[in-house]
Amino acid sequence: MVCSSWFAFLALGVIGAFPAWAADNGIESTKLADDALILECESSQACESVATAVEASGGTLRHVYNSDVFHGVSFQLPKSATVDDRKALVAQFKGIKASWPVQDITLVPEGTAKDQPEDKLQVPKEGEEKRATLGRRADDDGVETPWNHLMTHIDKLHEEGYIGSGIKIAVIDTGVDYNHPALGGCFGPGCRVVTGENFSNQGNRSDPIDCTYNGHGTIVAGILAGYNKADGFVGAAPNATIMAYRVLDCNAKGREDDMIAGWIQAEKDGAQIIVSSTGFQGENWAQRPLAVVAARIVASGVPCVVGLGNHKEQGLFYAMNPSTGRGVTSVNSFATGPVALKHRGEYVVGNSSEPVDFAFAPSRWPHDWDGEWRPVHDVDADFGDKPDDDLTGAEEVPDYLDEDTVLGDNCKLSPGNSSTGFDRDLVGHIALIRQTPETYGCHFYDRVRNAVARGAAHILAWQDAPNYIMIRRNDAHGVKAIGITQTDDGRAMARALASGQPLTARRAGRVRIDTGVIAAMSAYGPTWDMDIKPTIGAPGDDVPVTRKGGGYDSDSGTSFAGPLVAGVFALVAEARGTFDPALLNSLITSTGAPQSSHGRLITVAQQGGGLLRAWEAAHATTLVEPSTLPFNDTDHRPDSIGLRITNTAKIEVTYRLSHLAAITLYTLGSDSIRPSEDPAGELDKLAIMDELDEVDEAVDAAAHVEMSQSSLTLGPGQSATVDVSATDPSGLDPERLPLWSGWVSIQGSDGTNLTVPYLGLGGSLRSAAVLDPASKLSTLAGSEFLLPNPPEGQTPGPFQRIAEPAAAVRSKAISTSFDLVLGSPQVRVDIVPLNVCSTPALVGTRANATGPDLSQACVPDSIVTEFAGVKSIGQLPGYPRHYVKREEIRIRWDGAFAPGQYAPPGRYKIVARALSIMGDAADEAHWQTVESPVFSILYEGNVKRVPENQPAQPAQTPEEEDAPAANAGDALAADEVKPAPES
Repeated sequence: MVCSSWFAFLALGVIGAFPAWAADNGIESTKLADDALILECESSQACESVATAVEASGGTLRHVYNSDVFHGVSFQLPKSATVDDRKALVAQFKGIKASWPVQDITLVPEGTAKDQPEDKLQVPKEGEEKRATLGRRADDDGVETPWNHLMTHIDKLHEEGYIGSGIKIAVIDTGVDYNHPALGGCFGPGCRVVTGENFSNQGNRSDPIDCTYNGHGTIVAGILAGYNKADGFVGAAPNATIMAYRVLDCNAKGREDDMIAGWIQAEKDGAQIIVSSTGFQGENWAQRPLAVVAARIVASGVPCVVGLGNHKEQGLFYAMNPSTGRGVTSVNSFATGPVALKHRGEYVVGNSSEPVDFAFAPSRWPHDWDGEWRPVHDVDADFGDKPDDDLTGAEEVPDYLDEDTVLGDNCKLSPGNSSTGFDRDLVGHIALIRQTPETYGCHFYDRVRNAVARGAAHILAWQDAPNYIMIRRNDAHGVKAIGITQTDDGRAMARALASGQPLTARRAGRVRIDTGVIAAMSAYGPTWDMDIKPTIGAPGDDVPVTRKGGGYDSDSGTSFAGPLVAGVFALVAEARGTFDPALLNSLITSTGAPQSSHGRLITVAQQGGGLLRAWEAAHATTLVEPSTLPFNDTDHRPDSIGLRITNTAKIEVTYRLSHLAAITLYTLGSDSIRPSEDPAGELDKLAIMDELDEVDEAVDAAAHVEMSQSSLTLGPGQSATVDVSATDPSGLDPERLPLWSGWVSIQGSDGTNLTVPYLGLGGSLRSAAVLDPASKLSTLAGSEFLLPNPPEGQTPGPFQRIAEPAAAVRSKAISTSFDLVLGSPQVRVDIVPLNVCSTPALVGTRANATGPDLSQACVPDSIVTEFAGVKSIGQLPGYPRHYVKREEIRIRWDGAFAPGQYAPPGRYKIVARALSIMGDAADEAHWQTVESPVFSILYEGNVKRVPENQPAQPAQTPEEEDAPAANAGDALAADEVKPAPES
């Protein structure tokens, strides 16, 4: 038997391999690093033996993982390693548990990276304390509570004095700009960023400074634990200690083994909580190496928090690794809606001493609203409009005016505008303007220009359907702030002014918004094992952030929802005195608030337990276990799941149990084997257009949920278990894999209101199509490929300098692809010869032959093996791959089927096989297959040179330059391989 790559020489029966391409919130791409490997060892002694052997062979030892959660090494072989070299090296490996090829990762798709800073570390002088502490929130009025804290009730814990004091939180990301004033301004003992390490290939190992273009890790750290009173910034756990582990370089690129090293080092350094917003989007498996390591750290007692991902357009089953790890807290992102009235204002009419509250939303720019009282002027009244005018059916607003367009004719006669120019009568005023497309005479944008020309620096718009006010910068010279409020409040102000009374207003703070919608930058679970992901949702859209270099801004993504949850873990742990990951997950999940969209509860696959509620998690007196109820697919449905309820209150509590059903989503599109794109998002669009009857991907169909008890009474310290069972909703199409979900509701007589998410799938994942039969493999039909000679110089096969076939396609490699429409536990790509014989005949060897008769060529049976009844000379380099995401799998083959070995000239097929989700690799019925038509190959060394006056056939044009280079060090022999063990 001939192995398909050197990895296959690890004939240990426990080896796993993993896929190449991926994308993330930034994650642009991943690929397999050339000849780089991660090994898990049975012991540290076994790892030492491997490390010694690798270095003796001339390989590069990248990492030695010596931790209670993971013993392993990562290394890279020299390019010159031959088959015999590799065999000799592998023969020395003993005590290996699992193996993975290393993946590369790119976080930031665009942007110019900054060079690695050369500044020396800013460390505190001896005896100097550099930490700025928040103190008790009730005693500190200098920092305004940000809207994402109000939404999640973090402010209530701050008011009680819970600020993360003394808690060590590791940030595994692009590093941290520790020079930022909100992050302490220094690095080392006594600083806010107290320790860390740089695992990237740039900079000093001891310096985890963030040097990426967008400062991703700096944003994460600020949301988590930033604090600067002077700048008015506060993070979720502002008195926590930050540990920074940089795993990506200045270009936001890195390797999987570096990321694993960062996670392991954080655990070894004593991190009490770990948060990371980097990973591999859409991989959706718990068995990936990074997810395995994260899960083991959780099992060791350290809570780990990771964002779910940012590509909800990919539909269901697209969670980011390592958020897919068992027990890892996976976080999706909530937003406040198209426009959230996040700010609180107040106005006073006449001589009244009682201010009237109103809510408003600032524009994205400019938005410098302060707390100063200013007189309000109704600009619409200057044009003859009255507050109660019915403007329905009036003139439509024209296309937006160009920057240099002057005020329209209908605006020229307005007050303040004369032949000598505009009066400056609105200096120091707030200009109140009704924003509506039907305004008579002078349109809204013209009225804004009018107010600006008259000196207004603050503009407050009002209308029935709020949206962000977009005006050109040329129209807003000197404007400091623009905002919009709802119709009732705007009209009330206009009426007061119309009555002749003076009115003053100001911004007074933030509004607590208790509901949210799924953010545009978000993703869907669950995992392919039907584990419920996300765990929880938190605000991650347009949240206040720290910027690398010392500034502040707002940003969006699940990357910035995750650190908020990690900060809440610190507050809850501080309040309750425990870091138990299972308990913390249960607390935030059961106290989360399930959210609705257009009257329907949003699927658990998007929100998990719902919108985060920090104070409620810290003070819950009823505990539930487990935190989620996964009911798998129809084939693997458990009869019931026991839900244990414990009363830790000091009083007896009676509980009433029921269930709340969320919207059901079809995984697959109608008449399609592919997942629907953002099925819940399509529901939202049609709801806005009042066309819900056209929704195809989402249905109001609830699972049949039964509980062994609908009520129970527990005394202090008592527990009871309720058995929960669920069956698929009626009337659904199981071929489309409907995903149903909801929550078991637990309401206590003491005011307890908990919800435990459940989720299941109608139909069979194992029976679902994994491979698209309509692949690009068909493009190879009848082709004769003339490939370059192997780099080693040999000429494979018996053909000796024959004439070049007239139809030969000269190409560096054969490029094609096939589509994996769902994930697969294992993918094989075999090279299948059409003719096999014991001794190949020398066919067409005469120099004057018109061409080789490749139909007569055969492959010696000495290099042939068999899998599932198909004879193969081996697999394409890089295969098999295990736990593969759904993607277009592009392949590029230059004739190699093992290091230094090339397929003889002849006729071949490429046969791709994918194991069904939840399939048994030993059962041939669980494999799905697509194959190419027959094609032929030969090498330049087999043919005579083309005369200079005779043009060669054009090279293959498709995607060969886009396809990743085949790497003979990336594969494993499938009959010798098992996936890596789960944690």
